[in-house]
Amino acid sequence: MTDGSDAPGVDVWPVPLDGPPATVATLARILSEGEAERADRCRFANDRRRFVIAHGALRLILAGCLDVPPEELRLWRGRHGKPRLAGSSDLRFNLSHSGELALVAVTRHQEVGVDVDRLRPGLPVEAFAERFFPASDARFVAAAAGPTERAERFLRLWTRKEAVVKAAGARLAQGLGLTVLTDADTDADVVRDPSGQIPGTWSVCDVPVPDGCLAALAVAGSTAPRISVRYIP
Repeated sequence: MTDGSDAPGVDVWPVPLDGPPATVATLARILSEGEAERADRCRFANDRRRFVIAHGALRLILAGCLDVPPEELRLWRGRHGKPRLAGSSDLRFNLSHSGELALVAVTRHQEVGVDVDRLRPGLPVEAFAERFFPASDARFVAAAAGPTERAERFLRLWTRKEAVVKAAGARLAQGLGLTVLTDADTDADVVRDPSGQIPGTWSVCDVPVPDGCLAALAVAGSTAPRISVRYIP
């Protein structure tokens, strides 16, 4: 996850969530008691399947990074739900899932957040952006050529804001007013919260994902991260 350069290296694993029952059963066995209880609270079978695969895959990935059995990992959740490893590990990670796709991001030392979401062209995104986003964001959404592009622009902003919020361990409401997209053609944008509700400086960029979804990643600091896409064997 690092090659000695100043740019933080972040490994990102795309995880398909449409696995067969045998995969779900195998991953369910490595979940913690609390994770298993959360899975059982899922009202629909598809939601339970997605939860088990996403959280089981997270355990497999972290276990591989730390060279420990996945069922022995001890995870806890912060005040606003940000997951962490118990103990003094320098590993930082985040998980996001939407529909049949999850993303896991892992790095060292620096806080990281990732968000993926599905495109929903029918939603009234222009009115939402005008009410809750900065004026520049609302203009960016409204200037789209049609409803599909409008939905794409809105979701690009949304995933970037949520990635920063998740990296900082903050609440989503605190991130709606963040300006997360500039006019510059750069690999990443540097984000700071002028209100001070979300402290620090964050570098945020888009992550390539399959058609029908958009995703973004945020990492602490002002240097654009080096993203390496990995796959679970």
